[in-house]
Amino acid sequence: MAHQITIGLATELTVHTPGSEVRARAVCIRAGVMHRIEAIEILSIYLDALSEEAFALHAGADAITVDIDMEAIFALQSLLAEPNVSAQQMRDRVRQALSLANASVIDPRLQTVLAAVRESIHGRQYLARLVHLSPTRFSHWFVEQTGLPLRSYRKWSRLVAALQNIAAGRSLTEAAHAAGFADAAHFSRTFRNLFGLDPTSALGHVHLIG
Repeated sequence: MAHQITIGLATELTVHTPGSEVRARAVCIRAGVMHRIEAIEILSIYLDALSEEAFALHAGADAITVDIDMEAIFALQSLLAEPNVSAQQMRDRVRQALSLANASVIDPRLQTVLAAVRESIHGRQYLARLVHLSPTRFSHWFVEQTGLPLRSYRKWSRLVAALQNIAAGRSLTEAAHAAGFADAAHFSRTFRNLFGLDPTSALGHVHLIG
């Protein structure tokens, strides 16, 4: 649902996917790819598949190495330790660390679709009309552009919305409903499938930036 960049903080890490095995200091795992990580301590960055950063990264293979030096890793860790860091500050630091300062501009049609997907009331037919395609052709076009089915991307979008609601002070149940999940259990399953952790325990140890 999102591209995952995982950085080994202590040593190099190894990423196993169905079709490859990659060992490096930092690895980008393409959205939707099943994988297993072997490492001592890691820092993971998740890039929205329709973000400028994701398009600039050109994550084509299941898992690719990412060039990042130790100074950039320390800078990311230092920023995360600051109490009042903003989402934009974090985004700027990630761009700098990954040398994505001049990130690619997204196709305007995708930008239009992205804005509409964030409003969970809109279905595939509505989205297809926005870009003047039939619903069937739209589904193929969306996969061609993003590498993900619309359904998978919508799950990611709802998950992000739920996390933003939690960061704003809502309970897990309230945040799940506001983001379009059927209930808190539905949100928890989606969270666990992506991060491999239960949200109740995971979110109890982190500070969320709205």
